[in-house]
Amino acid sequence: MAVDYKDYYKILGVNKNASQKEIQTAYRKLARKFHPDVNPGDKAAEEKFKEINEANEVLSDQEKRKQYDELGSYYQQYGQWPGSAGVPGGGGRGTRGDGSGRRTQYHTMSEEDMNDLFGGSSPFSDFFETFFGSGVSGAARGHTQPTGRAHRATHAEAPTRPTAEAEVEVTLAEAYQGVTRVFEITEPDGSTRRLEVKIPAGVDEGSRIRIADRGTSGRGDLYLRVHMLPDPRFTREKTTLRTRVEVPLATAMLGGEVHVPTPDGRRLLLRIPTETTNGKTFRLRGQGMPTLGQPDKRGDLYAEVSIVLPTHLTAEQRRLFEDFAHSLGYTDQTTKEKERSRHE
Repeated sequence: MAVDYKDYYKILGVNKNASQKEIQTAYRKLARKFHPDVNPGDKAAEEKFKEINEANEVLSDQEKRKQYDELGSYYQQYGQWPGSAGVPGGGGRGTRGDGSGRRTQYHTMSEEDMNDLFGGSSPFSDFFETFFGSGVSGAARGHTQPTGRAHRATHAEAPTRPTAEAEVEVTLAEAYQGVTRVFEITEPDGSTRRLEVKIPAGVDEGSRIRIADRGTSGRGDLYLRVHMLPDPRFTREKTTLRTRVEVPLATAMLGGEVHVPTPDGRRLLLRIPTETTNGKTFRLRGQGMPTLGQPDKRGDLYAEVSIVLPTHLTAEQRRLFEDFAHSLGYTDQTTKEKERSRHE
């Protein structure tokens, strides 16, 4: 049975010259929109989500994308692709060169072939499995049955490992010190299994965590793509962290100490020198984010001073403050008006 051609660029809504960044941006936007958790019970959204993941699986992999573009060129020229019925070269099979002098053969796999190879549990379309999923060509190393059905060959090239990808939301505190998460994975047959994953310190937006041999049905690899959740206390620039600390006016003028928070809940003591101005920034060396893969190597934490003015002054406090202001040569507007009236 013939399989339908899949336009992966159209599925993701990008052009054929799209960069990897543009592909990933489009994928993430659509994946969020059609994710099963956002559309419970919606079969149409579920199928769309599968399509999006399949398109990303091919276009985000340089080798798969190159092969897919070659198939697309062939499809545009002949209105079908290598292995479709009617391709010149006959017999429901077609051949093409890969540029290395080797001839690679393709043929359309039947549903029975798909079930033999994947147990009927593949999340990908027939088109994907035919050209990218199984790694089995129509005449792999010449080992075929008389019926023309494809079987695994003893000396065939290693098949492409099936993978699964999911997004994981990580807080700044978790990225600061690393964390272990437990996930529940739903298998194609509806059963579930729990998976414990260690998220290393230093991960950032877009980081990918590979968990080997933990894909669907225990085959292939599971990739977790990190999405960082915002933290109202800190801004992050790679391994550099920035925060603001409130400093009372008296402390800023006379000197003292304030506490600077860290993402993991600690409070660092910061010495404030006398006459510290609003907006002054202090550097706390080695208290920033760790470097991914090198948790002992950290960036710096910068604390910006935000001076807090006293409010709700008593009459006595206001009088004392006015005396202090006048000692600095300050004259309020009321005093200026009285002096102006006296001279007129």
